Amino acid sequence: MGRKESFGEYLRASRLKAGYGLRAFAEAIEMQPSNLSNVEHGRISPPQDLGTLTRLADVLGFPEGSKERERLFDLAVSHKKSALPPDVAAFAAKTPGIPVILRTIQNRKLAKQEIDELTRFINQRFKAR
Repeated sequence: MGRKESFGEYLRASRLKAGYGLRAFAEAIEMQPSNLSNVEHGRISPPQDLGTLTRLADVLGFPEGSKERERLFDLAVSHKKSALPPDVAAFAAKTPGIPVILRTIQNRKLAKQEIDELTRFINQRFKAR
């Protein structure tokens, strides 16, 4: 089984794919080049605030709801044992029904396959919106 990709590795690969050099990208996201380099090399932790992660995703061209954007946000907290990605935490904090849904999933002890089925159902049911 292979090693999991880190936030910094994903960020660097995405930056290069988008055609940005380190300094140009750092300027575009309003970060010091040395700090960006430290994040990419895992010397400092990924940013945790929603604003910075949103700026990263936007500059990289990751649309809202895209798998690339979700991966960026998920990897930002992958080193933490019990943290929600900032976009999910912000949504859960302002949406009263989310804790109920999460507790229901927990109490019913849904397996990953069942959660995947639930996700597919929601996506199919509400795709017209």
